[in-house]
Amino acid sequence: MTGVNDDFYQPGTHPGDIIDVWDEEAGEMVKHMIVLDEFGNGTKTRPLYEDEKEEAEDASSS
Repeated sequence: MTGVNDDFYQPGTHPGDIIDVWDEEAGEMVKHMIVLDEFGNGTKTRPLYEDEKEEAEDASSS
């Protein structure tokens, strides 16, 4: 799964927030980051980059 996806937007989130979404291809929950769409709204998500995954894991284990 690559790119930006509109399907996982969750009200009450802000750009930069990390949320868990279901990845049908992998059959598991994965972390995505809320990003701004072309109108400046935080309504899209994208998979985390490798370095962001490490930071998210470190933050969740603290």
